[in-house]
Amino acid sequence: MADLFDSALNLEEQHIREGYEEGARDGRRSGFAEGKALGVEKGFDVGHEVGYYAGCCQLWRQLQARDPQLFSRRIDKGMAALEEMVAGFPLSSPQDERLQELMDGMRGKFKALEAYSPAEQQGDGGGASATSLQF
Repeated sequence: MADLFDSALNLEEQHIREGYEEGARDGRRSGFAEGKALGVEKGFDVGHEVGYYAGCCQLWRQLQARDPQLFSRRIDKGMAALEEMVAGFPLSSPQDERLQELMDGMRGKFKALEAYSPAEQQGDGGGASATSLQF
């Protein structure tokens, strides 16, 4: 009779073990899917932001080609620095440990450039004009 109860106890332990293994397997599977979805979303956000900065630099350079006196030397140096940051950004290396640091540097440089307008550069204090760096 003891063997009958032992098999019943072992059956319960076996079901607990199988349930745990099944839950762990399903958890890994769903965690992987959620992680992938989050990675794709964050990767898109980073690419979008870097692309925005690249587009702004291109626009500013086109404006500068039409009017070489539009931006001061200081602004021109800032644009060159931002262009260099954008060109050197490791978009194809998502595990690069410097990504956040590089993003912060680009954001800071962009905000500094965004704060100037051509009218303010020329010293007349006239505020933002139609060709302002502000968006």
